[in-house]
Amino acid sequence: MAEQLDLTVAITQPARTTYTLSYLGLDWEGSAITIRLKGSDGAVLSMGYAGNEATALMTTLNSANLSTISLYKRVLQKLVTDGKLPAGTVNGTPS
Repeated sequence: MAEQLDLTVAITQPARTTYTLSYLGLDWEGSAITIRLKGSDGAVLSMGYAGNEATALMTTLNSANLSTISLYKRVLQKLVTDGKLPAGTVNGTPS
């Protein structure tokens, strides 16, 4: 076993309590959705969808009534539903 430093007091990361959407890319030709989020602790997460799943999501989004649920909220809710983000509620006012 290689040598290591065992810390007397563990280094704990700042708590991450929120995520905000920083980028949403819809690539119709490449059948891909790219999503970047920023956590309240500054961490950046990248995730997305590809292939038939991405095309189906983009098709649904293209005809969605965004006056009732914002695009931003729909993206965050979908990521929670799909298990890509932990459970939570979307708060705030669409901008």
